[in-house]
Amino acid sequence: MKITINRYNNKDKHDWDHFVENSNNGTLFHLRTFLSYHIDRQFEDHSLICKNGEKIVSVFPAAVIKENRKKILFSHPGASYGGFITDDPSFTLASKILETFECHCREQQFHETYLIPPPWIYHSRQSESFEYAMLWNNYIVDEIYISSVIPLLGNQNDIIKNVCRLKHRSPRYFEKIIGKFSITTEWDNDFDKFYPILLKNKMRHHSKPTHSLQELKNLNQLLPDKLHLLIMYSNEKPIGGTLNFTANKKVAIIFYNMVDHDYIQSQPATLQIMETIKWAKERGLSYLDFGVSQDPTAENPLSPSLSLIRFKEEFGSLGMIRKAFRKVF
Repeated sequence: MKITINRYNNKDKHDWDHFVENSNNGTLFHLRTFLSYHIDRQFEDHSLICKNGEKIVSVFPAAVIKENRKKILFSHPGASYGGFITDDPSFTLASKILETFECHCREQQFHETYLIPPPWIYHSRQSESFEYAMLWNNYIVDEIYISSVIPLLGNQNDIIKNVCRLKHRSPRYFEKIIGKFSITTEWDNDFDKFYPILLKNKMRHHSKPTHSLQELKNLNQLLPDKLHLLIMYSNEKPIGGTLNFTANKKVAIIFYNMVDHDYIQSQPATLQIMETIKWAKERGLSYLDFGVSQDPTAENPLSPSLSLIRFKEEFGSLGMIRKAFRKVF
């Protein structure tokens, strides 16, 4: 096996995206279509394609970051996940890829690399061989985040009943709320209705949305059937919304779950997640990635937000570690 590495070129887009869509651990965030959408952020791309002969065996989306006189290969600053995407999770292939990759980085005078690979729930064939290969080759776990994952096991009714049990409520309790507040929901990618709620919500926490309104609209056009927006109404007034990204064939990400706090008594945040569970189950997904639960106000930004973790666990979510790796050359 002889692995070669070349820089990504725009002519490679079709082959790259086809490989990601059919890989073992690729996600929406690894597609060139996604990586090229950013409006306000321009990256110095240094993505790599690894081949065995003429066959692509791995891709590595990346950009150059210059920090404190260091040249860093970051995978990827514009995405939730980067890292090495492969079609074969074997240790042998991982070792060969890393050997060739490190030679390339030294030749290109990178001081270090930083990568955030997709966790195991995104793998078609769950394997930690590549992670072991990185650890064996002195890649250091630089940061860890606690993330929550809702496994979609069993039938839909049993999952929802379990949510009610964890919340110490009966299904009838939520039915009464829906009737009392005239709650309706609609899967509709109308971001103009959703974005004011998102902005208002983020302002309460002195933060800004990850995406601008125009970016969400652009993503929706560029990636059809990847963004799914649930809007919740009370008496026909929008009071909340949940935006899900279909990451791959197994997993959707609950990227935003936002509510108008003037309507908090109608429990829109809970009802929206329950509807999202039903939606994900109907689409044949295996997991809902509920995202990280760090406390940005803490002295250590990696500190867990206990209240947020508790809220997510009431939907049957389990803890998953998201790791960021670094290696100095």
